[in-house]
Amino acid sequence: MSTIIITGGDAGAVTRFKTQMKNTFCMSDLGLLSYYLGLEVTQGAHGITLWQGAYATKILEKAGLAACNPSATPMEMKLKLLKEGSTPSVDATEYRSLIGSLRYLCNSRPNLAYAVGYLGRFMEAPCQEHLVAVKRVLRYVAAMLHWGVHYHPGGKNGAALKLLGYSDQCYHKR
Repeated sequence: MSTIIITGGDAGAVTRFKTQMKNTFCMSDLGLLSYYLGLEVTQGAHGITLWQGAYATKILEKAGLAACNPSATPMEMKLKLLKEGSTPSVDATEYRSLIGSLRYLCNSRPNLAYAVGYLGRFMEAPCQEHLVAVKRVLRYVAAMLHWGVHYHPGGKNGAALKLLGYSDQCYHKR
């Protein structure tokens, strides 16, 4: 079974395309997208909101941080880590798995991108201090589990749409 996601700004064009596809292929219309590959979607007149609350909860459970104390920031300011850490090594497979999961979470949480990218540099031989920093990011995720990114229509009277990006300021609580 395959899935195709159809999107567009013109509802009539989307409907015509769906009709053409149904005439060519055996397919069914599942309606508005609400969940796909861990990405939760809410669509309405005020725009589209994407979040990954259930996925984030699974990551926290996998890391043993489901009931952790949340953090207000993803990283300590001016955090400096070295590849050759001064603490004992940790399970590299577990570390890589957490970093990979956090990278996917960046789809709806772009404010994690810097911290996750920085901590991804240490996947070859992670130490305890690297894992502590990853757990800080996870505690930040726990603080805002049901937050995501909201895209709203902006073009009025034929004005061009602008895509603006902010970190933290653009989040919309579900």
